[in-house]
Amino acid sequence: MKMNNGKSDRISRLLYKHIIGSIDADEAEELNAWRKESPANEQLYNRLSDMHNVEKEYLKRKVINTARPMEDMRRRIGRERETIRWIRTAIASSAVAAVVIITLFLFTPFRSDMNNIPEEQIAGTVFPEIKPGETKATLITENGEFLSLGAEDTVQTRLIAADSKKMVADVVAESEIRTLSLEVPRGGEFKIILEDSTEVWLNSQSRLNYPESFTKDERRVSVTGEAYFKVAKDGRPFYVETYGQLVRVYGTEFNVRSYMEDPDVYTTLVSGSIALSKIGEDSGELVLTPGKQASFDKTSEYTTVKSVDTDVVTSWRKGRFVFEGQPLDRIMCDLSRWYSFEYEFKNEELKEIVFMGSLPRYSEFSTVLAILEKSGGLAFSVEGSKVSISKR
Repeated sequence: MKMNNGKSDRISRLLYKHIIGSIDADEAEELNAWRKESPANEQLYNRLSDMHNVEKEYLKRKVINTARPMEDMRRRIGRERETIRWIRTAIASSAVAAVVIITLFLFTPFRSDMNNIPEEQIAGTVFPEIKPGETKATLITENGEFLSLGAEDTVQTRLIAADSKKMVADVVAESEIRTLSLEVPRGGEFKIILEDSTEVWLNSQSRLNYPESFTKDERRVSVTGEAYFKVAKDGRPFYVETYGQLVRVYGTEFNVRSYMEDPDVYTTLVSGSIALSKIGEDSGELVLTPGKQASFDKTSEYTTVKSVDTDVVTSWRKGRFVFEGQPLDRIMCDLSRWYSFEYEFKNEELKEIVFMGSLPRYSEFSTVLAILEKSGGLAFSVEGSKVSISKR
């Protein structure tokens, strides 16, 4: 049965709430009405509600490492419900495409052989040209010198910045303070500790510009890509410049995402407080509180604010990808940065399929493809470092 995207998304959420036990009376009535619309709807409902069947599906999926998504669900759902309920949720999440990817069932007809990829074939699949990212970056000086950095250099980067200044910042003219650039390529990530002890985690394909030492009045950096800041408190304001936006901080933790291809700049506050304003304009400031995310539209320069789960937004820093209602096109874009591959969709409509799930960040690429393929309706082919996505 085909449904439009709006209704499909609505039913997906109702099924999800039914499985985790959070559906209210009105929502249950709406779901029951949908069940009565066709035998196929009832079949899908029964399949996702049958815990015995779900457990059998889980056993088939033992090839997939579900420990991380199960822990995700326990943390995000289990802390608000009794133990027996989150155990049920964890089983359901691992059985239905790692973390309950219900939407795919609604876009594609049910197939009893959706797990038709043999476990031994998945386990033996190797893509030598596509590997998980690693800790690496390039430090670039104003003189054009390049210094390659690896995992062992994360702490030393602070020493590079501190030792290079030679003099205390407040007696050095601003014109004499050099700017350093830290570039993290596709397939990389890096953590840097700045001269003031501020910690910055950089995601793949990101760049941080910062001075070798801060002035006595302020601390100022700029970033493209994605970065997580844990700003040290020392009395001086800390400024982060992104695409058309200025973030003012005094001591806090927040995530900023500002990739060139993204239509918006996303700033998410984890703790403390920050103030946002437009660069070059005296337009006032927008103050964020913890748990809020500001979306700055690059075209209209209009900012909207909403509540988010900060654990989801910052999951990349903790070794996983967590997707909540994100289209496959966005997911593939994020994965391609980390695994450093190119991709294409053979069927354009697949870009809009919405996922709710979790993927392990450091797993082999074959495991990631297995999770996505086993969610239903997708087929991947890999040639070298190029991935093609089509309907199964």
